[in-house]
Amino acid sequence: MKETKIKFKNAISEILKKQGTDEVLSEAALPAYAHKNPIIDYIFWKRLSVAKRFIIEQVMPDSKILDFGCGTGIFSYDLAKNGFNLTSLDLDLSPLKLLKTQIQYPESINFIQDDFLTMNFETQKFDVIVALDVLEHISLDVLPIYLEKFDLILKPNGYFIVSGPTENKLYKLGRKIAGNDFTGHYHETNISEIKAVFKNTFQVNTICKLIWPFFLFEIFYAKKI
Repeated sequence: MKETKIKFKNAISEILKKQGTDEVLSEAALPAYAHKNPIIDYIFWKRLSVAKRFIIEQVMPDSKILDFGCGTGIFSYDLAKNGFNLTSLDLDLSPLKLLKTQIQYPESINFIQDDFLTMNFETQKFDVIVALDVLEHISLDVLPIYLEKFDLILKPNGYFIVSGPTENKLYKLGRKIAGNDFTGHYHETNISEIKAVFKNTFQVNTICKLIWPFFLFEIFYAKKI
């Protein structure tokens, strides 16, 4: 992940220097991945390394992974470089297109710009589904509909890896301190509420909480049983 971090952080910094940011780029976390604050830098890159380590320890290198809400495709890039088969989906791939002007992604990644709920995956099944800081953008009324479809395309004993903000007081304070790029209202829910919905369908366990003792983010896995 270290090599990936250096490459992408430099590329994102160059892009933001040239054109600044907007709501789409902020929501895709470009300012966070290139932020100079060491705490923000640690949290956003640590999420990726924790999720990557879990995948490497739990599944075979050629496993099929769905990167749901892939955004810039940073995580897809790193997993593909480690031999995994990636299908990477987002409603808006414009942040990815910007990164592609700076970085050559592995051709093995199948990037798709589409609405997950309208897609027909037919008989395609995944060993792992990843949603890193994505599901908090979906309302609790709609989230169970997504989970029903996720359940259909996840293989038995497959893993769903989720990260998201706690939205506690310290997290909200941190967003204000971080700057204007972090003050927009993008979140419909928080990681605790998301976790509760998953428990209705999956076996759920915490992988990691960031950062002690403030617990601003949590990463958990949900296993299909």
